[in-house]
Amino acid sequence: MIPASDLTVLQLNQTVKMVLQSGFPEPVWIRGVVTGLRRVSGRGHTYFQLADPSNPGEQSPAVVDCALFAGDRSRISLEIGRQAKLFQMENDTEVRILASVSFWDRSGRFQLIMKGFDADFTGDSAAIHLQRLIAKLSVEGVLGENGTLTLAELPLNIGLITSKDSAAEKDFVKTLDESGYPFRVHAAWSSMQGSSTSDSVCMAFNKLMMNPACDSLDAVVLTRGGGSVIDLAWFNDEKIARTIAQLPWPVISGIGHEIDTTLPDHAAHTRAKTPTHAASLLVDTVARFDDRVSTLSQSLVSSVSPRIQMENLRIKNMTGNLTLHLASLPSRKTEVLQKLASKLNLAVTSKLHKMDSMIAEAEKQVEMRDPGKMLKLGWAVVRNENGIPIRSVDSISEGQTIHISMNRGSLAAIVKERKND
Repeated sequence: MIPASDLTVLQLNQTVKMVLQSGFPEPVWIRGVVTGLRRVSGRGHTYFQLADPSNPGEQSPAVVDCALFAGDRSRISLEIGRQAKLFQMENDTEVRILASVSFWDRSGRFQLIMKGFDADFTGDSAAIHLQRLIAKLSVEGVLGENGTLTLAELPLNIGLITSKDSAAEKDFVKTLDESGYPFRVHAAWSSMQGSSTSDSVCMAFNKLMMNPACDSLDAVVLTRGGGSVIDLAWFNDEKIARTIAQLPWPVISGIGHEIDTTLPDHAAHTRAKTPTHAASLLVDTVARFDDRVSTLSQSLVSSVSPRIQMENLRIKNMTGNLTLHLASLPSRKTEVLQKLASKLNLAVTSKLHKMDSMIAEAEKQVEMRDPGKMLKLGWAVVRNENGIPIRSVDSISEGQTIHISMNRGSLAAIVKERKND
């Protein structure tokens, strides 16, 4: 046996290979979650990793490289096809495969060579966990609640939940700025990875709710850039979905890349592929409103212009008529004034004649009531000793001295007897 100190790298790798082959002489059944699936074009080989299942957001305890060569793939597809089933492998699905333990001594690479596939196996991977959450919350009506809200036609007042100074923030804000529209962004920073993601995101939503400046938000964007399935799985928490369902604003979820799907994507009003796409959705909505306003403005100008021209012509005609009217106004007004003066003169003359007649009649009445004339006619005026006229017998007492005014003089007399009618 060659001393360990004298082994070459190749000899070491060959020894490891022999140990593995002796320990695993036959293929073994292994279950795990498929990740990193890729196919090499031209050769037909498929390479992927098999990871132990983990809870959402947790890192897998172990991962192993796997290879499915083109010949084995064809054979497996044929075998499963005979069972009236379809052979299909996708990322984030848990599978049970038959594999040989392989160690390539030239590079010291350890991997599994896939030889079989259990089409009847049903695992409990992160993807399955997500599907179960989606099914559960859909039945409760949680996932459709935010979608019932109406996105404003002019969404310029935006809430943003993301990691501060992240690429997602910069891409989102840059896209809005480049549009030229006056967007206003109210940010609430949050952790976008790790065990605190759910609580941090929900707290950020609450911050926007409590901020008076956010009372008139048109929409809220929840976004982060790309990442591994494990990184994005932190968002698969029903607490986030339930919070989104209770918000008064439409939520746009832009988490990861186009191929990534998380629970907020299903709970939100709108799903965006990336942070940039989330901003583009808002820009496009504002642009459509801008186009409608421009179209209506042009239509209004087209419909109003003829009316304005007609009104201008009418005003010009009225101006001309008014000028002619004002030019002839002095002569017409002089004629009117002359007629009014004539009528006034006649009215005044008639009124004076009537007043003269009334005065003459009044003079006659006064003349008829002249005391001197009345005395000449035989009337007398009786006064008491104070000179006050006596109008009734009741105001005279027997023995009282009275004065009687008559034509050409007066008498003083003592009342001897008083008689009443």
